[in-house]
Amino acid sequence: MAPGGRQGDGGEDIDHQSAKHLLDSIGKIVHDQMKKEAEQRSKGELEGKLSFATVSGETGATDKPCNFDYDKLIGANDGKRHPCKKDGKGEEVPRFSDKQGAECANNRIQGNNKNSHYKDFGACAPFRRLNLCNKNFPNMNSNDSSKAKHDLLVDVCLAAKYEGDSLKHYSEKLNLTYTDSPSQLCTELARSFADIGDIIRGKDLYLGYNRKEKAQKEKLEQNLKKFFQNIDEKLPLKAKNYYTKEKDPNFLKLREDWWTANRETVWEALTCDAHGTYFHATCSDLNGDCSQAHEKCRCPKTSGGKAIKAGGDVTIVPTYFDYVPQYLRWFEEWAEDFCRKKKKYVDIVKTYCREQDKSGNQRYCSRNGYDCTKTVRARGKYRMGNQCTKCLFACNPYVEWIENQRKQFDKQVKKYKTEISDGGGRQKRDAGGTTKYEGYEKKFYDELKGNYSDVNAFLGLLNNEKACTAVKDNDGGTIHFETVGTTTTIGENGGTSDTSGTNNENEGTFYRSKYCQPCPHCGVKREGNEWKEKKKNTDQCTSGKRYKPKNNAEATNIRILKSGDGQTEIENKLNEFCDQINLDTLNSGVNSAGGGGGGRSGSQELYQEWKCYKGDDVVKVENKDEEEDEEENVQKVKDAGGLCILKNERSETNSQNHPYDIQKTYNDFFNFWVAHVLKDSIHWRTKKIKGCLSNGAKIRCNKKNKCNNDCGCFERWVKQKKDEWKPIKQHFYTQEDIVKKGPFMTLTHDYVLEGVLELEFLKGDSEEDFEADSSEDSQSRDEDAQETKRIKDMFEKKKKKIKMRLLPMRKQ
Repeated sequence: MAPGGRQGDGGEDIDHQSAKHLLDSIGKIVHDQMKKEAEQRSKGELEGKLSFATVSGETGATDKPCNFDYDKLIGANDGKRHPCKKDGKGEEVPRFSDKQGAECANNRIQGNNKNSHYKDFGACAPFRRLNLCNKNFPNMNSNDSSKAKHDLLVDVCLAAKYEGDSLKHYSEKLNLTYTDSPSQLCTELARSFADIGDIIRGKDLYLGYNRKEKAQKEKLEQNLKKFFQNIDEKLPLKAKNYYTKEKDPNFLKLREDWWTANRETVWEALTCDAHGTYFHATCSDLNGDCSQAHEKCRCPKTSGGKAIKAGGDVTIVPTYFDYVPQYLRWFEEWAEDFCRKKKKYVDIVKTYCREQDKSGNQRYCSRNGYDCTKTVRARGKYRMGNQCTKCLFACNPYVEWIENQRKQFDKQVKKYKTEISDGGGRQKRDAGGTTKYEGYEKKFYDELKGNYSDVNAFLGLLNNEKACTAVKDNDGGTIHFETVGTTTTIGENGGTSDTSGTNNENEGTFYRSKYCQPCPHCGVKREGNEWKEKKKNTDQCTSGKRYKPKNNAEATNIRILKSGDGQTEIENKLNEFCDQINLDTLNSGVNSAGGGGGGRSGSQELYQEWKCYKGDDVVKVENKDEEEDEEENVQKVKDAGGLCILKNERSETNSQNHPYDIQKTYNDFFNFWVAHVLKDSIHWRTKKIKGCLSNGAKIRCNKKNKCNNDCGCFERWVKQKKDEWKPIKQHFYTQEDIVKKGPFMTLTHDYVLEGVLELEFLKGDSEEDFEADSSEDSQSRDEDAQETKRIKDMFEKKKKKIKMRLLPMRKQ
């Protein structure tokens, strides 16, 4: 390979530095071929002129797309020709989202499918494409066939002009979020330029999100056929014979050549207010040397300025993405976005799971919210604290996100082989099997498969994307797309994790990181500047200082519904609960979820039976091998509200693989319960009954809609949580040292309990969190924030009432 990763293939210069370089350089080869063939066919008859176009009965005043008056065009047809999508408030929808990602659904992407073995494969449309500013296309029209090629150019330039403005604004916001791997505006513009080109040429894969959008897509396609039929009618006889409707009813050849003839004008409209450079050198200067497009993302249009090896033609367009198959462009864009977001996510979980807290204390937390310096899984000792619940809430959305990304990756990889083997297979899809026209895609794949017929070779170049090489945290998982495999690991409490192949440290691309892991089996301790796992198979690990209740001590029995950690596990646990509710209802004919939330026959495995003891009723089990500074003493257990014990039936088998009974201080148990109530309630609101909510609050359920079962189960779940809360609250009241009298008021159990609940529910709502997470990319974290905001508002209202009650007392 030549220096810089460039290598000649078939006499052409293909750049192998990264996937982006590869695609653009092959696109250059294809463009030159297509351009030469198009010019021989059309003889300049397809080039549009803005000044010849008709807008509201008048011809355009200029051929300059940046100076053209588009206002009349936008106002036509009752204002339905504004290119950019608006939300319910009339504001432009975001182009880069911190809530949503790529769209891969089979019913929204053309060519996506599940084969006979149910292997899902297909393309994924980037979020940028979903809200492309081309909403004027379905409503464009041309009543004068002699002006059709000019009128079409006006509408395409209108869309390009607004698309460029939109991307410029949101690209700036994106770079404030991802400072380590900023987006290049010229590259983003090139991607949208190519998507616009595919729409015009009938190659676009995105079908639309819903019925309305799909109907608009069909309307657009019919409009384009009318435009090109009008264009075809005014062509000279020789050209008309080539583009004949009988052989090409969708005018695919004509559309391809029209784009080739007018792409420079469209690029000029797209870059009216752009700035920056293209990602690699595609222009030639006066001396014939390579240079990068810089001013307005354009090559200089001078007497000597031209695209490299463009046969002496002058062009301002630096990109050739519009001659790269859309599936491959989207795959490369997906990889860049994945790497950029993965780095941000890893930085966040590292902050909350390892780095110092606000007090400057070092911490080592597990993804389940446990403090690993005090947790020893080998003997069933679990401790929270040290702000480790922040780690739980940081890891939960990250693990969910990366599992979903893994599925999207697998889907796109499986499509690669099919694309290579049949050259994209688009000729059948594009024209309903009535034409053999193959277009630019077949030419591209013929060039690509010389060195990249094996998908792993292409994946290796994805690693070289700038955003991917910036992921350097080994503990977070470095990027190696070509080595991605499948494995599983064991969860913190002994169960198989739901990582779907995303937790193999040796395959770091989709590794959920060392930061989102269970505590080491025997815990950790700090040695110098490093964390060290405590030794296994020693008395320090398998035994040590533990506690037990005094003889005849009275316990508070607390029966709680098991909850999960990751979204998949949470969903599975709640589904099991709902299934049991339905089964009990069928068996008894009544709502047997009443007393315990889920029925008691055949459903014991859904619950945990905890026993909590007052601090005064707890004693230490002495052990000569214990480390005195390793564990809290009995007084600390008492100060923490006492001890809660979950009997581990498996420990009675005397197997060394099973820990002793699980012990938590009451405070830790309380925090654990609150955290999982919040996580489960977020899942209910944002996933399971999302479609059953009205105005975000009112639940609409009846026997005539699909919400009936889920809403009914949600009501049982709420009752279950109320039943759990009663004994938890009861045990809280056993702490006698809480009640204190002051000059103006008495510090009661109720007052303290309310403060504790506020603290636990809103732990993630601190300034530290907002500084670290304000730009974090996750729909789940945004939903968490909405849920905590509702709770925060509730506490604020309560505080105001208390202040109003205290005011008269303070005046006395």
